[in-house]
Amino acid sequence: MRQQPPHSWGRSVCLRIRLRFLAAVVACTSLAWLGLLGLSGPPSALASTPVVSAVTVIAAHDLNQATRAEIEAVRGVGVELTERLLQARAQGHFRDWAELRSRVKGVSRRALQGFAEAGFQIQGQQPPLR
Repeated sequence: MRQQPPHSWGRSVCLRIRLRFLAAVVACTSLAWLGLLGLSGPPSALASTPVVSAVTVIAAHDLNQATRAEIEAVRGVGVELTERLLQARAQGHFRDWAELRSRVKGVSRRALQGFAEAGFQIQGQQPPLR
């Protein structure tokens, strides 16, 4: 009876075909994920794609239209400040950030920074960060 060498030609070809198939599946899956993320193109094009910060990705919200949950989600703004803000807003919309700070007790620089990071505006004005 003839013995097969440990690495016969048939097995190596089959193994190479399997490896190429797996590499193609991984490449297609990676490209599909990149497509879902809005990134496409060859790797050289992806390397030159600028990194976008979370602040620029978030769309601007008008604080006069924001819900309780949206305001409470802001870093530096708690439940009590949200309640005071909503009560003051019920009296009338805010014209600018200075009016917000004068009508709502407890709006700190940290809260203003949180509003800026979350993309909140009052009539198109960004929160003052100084």
